[in-house]
Amino acid sequence: MIYAVIMAGGLGTRLKMDVEKPLYLFREKPLIDYVIDNLLKSSLIDDIFVAVSPNTSRTKEYLSSYNKVNIIDTLGNGYVDDLSFLVSRFEQGSPLDTLLFINADLPFISSECIDHVLKKYKDTNCDSLSVYIPSKFLDDLGVKYEYEYNGLVPSGLNILVSKDIIQEEEELIISRLEFAININSLDDVDVANLFF
Repeated sequence: MIYAVIMAGGLGTRLKMDVEKPLYLFREKPLIDYVIDNLLKSSLIDDIFVAVSPNTSRTKEYLSSYNKVNIIDTLGNGYVDDLSFLVSRFEQGSPLDTLLFINADLPFISSECIDHVLKKYKDTNCDSLSVYIPSKFLDDLGVKYEYEYNGLVPSGLNILVSKDIIQEEEELIISRLEFAININSLDDVDVANLFF
């Protein structure tokens, strides 16, 4: 099985607004709705989960009547801790499932992009795959980023097998606009509007 897990438990402090980031209205639609809609259109995703935390109680309430997704509560102690918790939770079901993790602030990663990454993952011999964007590509677009390593920036899309162990990782480097824009701040909103 291939499960998509939307990471929607962060504080979202860089947005500097009185709204949880997954519920931020981008062009009159909550960010998380873009991600859910794109995952629903994927031909490879079997089921969708949303990982919320005490930081995103309004998001949990918003999604409670949303029958297209399953909600998982995390502690909200940070991305890495929540990721480990989620992998171990899925491991209890079956250690052979594929977990696609995607951040709730990535409205442009289409179902075509998702399926492309999943097909690349199936072609690897590794347990995990992380999608990176060249920092030069982001610089050319005028997109700001916080983390960079060896000229690469994490996209917010990762695939793991449902085993809570350190997994051998394959890097997938993509220079596509859909992966380049995540909405963390109001500056990001301006860039997103330019490319919408």
